[in-house]
Amino acid sequence: MNRRSGARRAVHGILALLGVLLLGAVLFAPPLQRTDASFTDPEFAGGSGVTAVRLVPPQITAVTTCRSALLGGNIMVVTWKWPAQAAPYTGFTAAADTEWQIAGTAWQAVPTTGPDANGVYTTTFTSSLLSGLLGGLLGETFSSNVRTKAWTGWVSPTVSTLTYTKPVLSTPTCTFTNGS
Repeated sequence: MNRRSGARRAVHGILALLGVLLLGAVLFAPPLQRTDASFTDPEFAGGSGVTAVRLVPPQITAVTTCRSALLGGNIMVVTWKWPAQAAPYTGFTAAADTEWQIAGTAWQAVPTTGPDANGVYTTTFTSSLLSGLLGGLLGETFSSNVRTKAWTGWVSPTVSTLTYTKPVLSTPTCTFTNGS
């Protein structure tokens, strides 16, 4: 008898012993306990469905002041309102829920008052707010976008755009295009 065959017999013997012990544990194990547990309380879910919201930017209604930066003070005064006086816009405020981007700068708040009795807000662009953009006698053009922002990080996918154009040695014009 060589060492390998003796080692094999020992391993086979150990495996056979483990097999017999496992078989005995299965055959002589106590039966599983029965239980009376069950769900007896009916649960029902209800609701009116899911409603999706697509934010629309503020709608510009008029530019009531559009003047040269040489005069100082208020350069543009813009009136606007929310697209609807219904949810989700009923709880919005100009300070918290609108952002303006002036000539490609970062989105920011611009001084705004309102709403009036008709839900109209008034935003004022002053010479100090626009400093550096308007050069006086030289012609200049810039655009400002406004968007709705709400909750945490939600913004309207489109913007309303306000454009200021002042030809050389002439009176400026202000125009707007509303996003939808």
